[in-house]
Amino acid sequence: MFRRKPPRTERTVKEEKKITIFVDRDLCKGVDGCGLCMHVCPGDVYEKSDSLTDRGICPPYPSHPDRCTGCMLCMMYCPDFAIVVETEE
Repeated sequence: MFRRKPPRTERTVKEEKKITIFVDRDLCKGVDGCGLCMHVCPGDVYEKSDSLTDRGICPPYPSHPDRCTGCMLCMMYCPDFAIVVETEE
């Protein structure tokens, strides 16, 4: 009879990355005009800000930076280059 071997398991250790998110309020069109960063973020990092800019818009801000995976989708999809994500390993 055939004996089944247990599946091989590999453990991968996820090293903690220090992730820093910058949102330039002067460049951003804000949630009222764009909001792409909020839609593409898989971790729901961004929320609409309560404060208005000089142009009268509420830009998004990273309210949950601990959820950030460092995928940089928000930075890639931002049409105004208002978001910068930096990772340190």
